[in-house]
Amino acid sequence: MTDMSFDDFVNQQIAKEEPSIDWIQVRDDWKKHLDEFYQLVEGFLQKYTNQGKVHITRATKQITEEHIGSYDVKSLEVQIGTIKVRLDPIGRRVLGVKGRVDMHGPHGTVKFVLVPKTDSSPTILVIQEASSEVKDEPEPVIKELAWKILTPPPNIKYIELEEESFLSAIMEVANA
Repeated sequence: MTDMSFDDFVNQQIAKEEPSIDWIQVRDDWKKHLDEFYQLVEGFLQKYTNQGKVHITRATKQITEEHIGSYDVKSLEVQIGTIKVRLDPIGRRVLGVKGRVDMHGPHGTVKFVLVPKTDSSPTILVIQEASSEVKDEPEPVIKELAWKILTPPPNIKYIELEEESFLSAIMEVANA
């Protein structure tokens, strides 16, 4: 028999508990960043939408992610003449980034990622734990995030999302 009482054991286990992740807050923050992304996109295209040359429509898409569950987000479709380009949110829980939106056109896909504002390429962080238990650890807090264009492998880089880079991305997926 052990000298430890059950009360001591329970209190010791509670003291070891890791702070839990508020997945509702994670989802809500992702949706807020997604709205900010769409505001940027609509701003880049405003001159053309005001002239009636480009039409933007919104749709609702359901995403299901581990821990977060199922939730609705907005997607955008940009119509330029006969060309349709769709901005399709992929999710918040994407490896290495804080969220991803794919832009699909008739001739390809461009990926937009939410990453730390100062990053110009992916970074790898290795954390080694003594315990073999898989823990649901909180993510490191990053103060400033920005939407960037992800280049294809093998030399993955982040391109600043600005009007010129966005319009070039549309032309790339439209094969212009």
